[in-house]
Amino acid sequence: MTMVFCRACAKELHETAPTCPQCGASQHVALAATNGVSAPWLAITSLILGIISILSLFDDSEWDRDTLFGLGLFSVAGLICGIISINQKKPGNSLAIAGVVMSAIATLVFVGLSLD
Repeated sequence: MTMVFCRACAKELHETAPTCPQCGASQHVALAATNGVSAPWLAITSLILGIISILSLFDDSEWDRDTLFGLGLFSVAGLICGIISINQKKPGNSLAIAGVVMSAIATLVFVGLSLD
């Protein structure tokens, strides 16, 4: 039988007690702590779009303006998602940075190819 102290009144109680029998304060905080953590979905989206944009550069076939425009949209969308994720300072900043770098490189290449 392990005893812990109440978070509100500091009276001793059993570790499995959901509330303090003295003051009635709730003793479980673990559920509240995990509710504030969000998944880095913007950073993951940026990374995936950056990877798709970079991988499309290895296609050696001829591209028309519509294809370049569509691939350019993918890279710009990855760039925007990554920048938003970095500015929000949420978990996954390294994913967002990698997505921004790949998307920026792909965007510059697509802009260069469209000017030809």
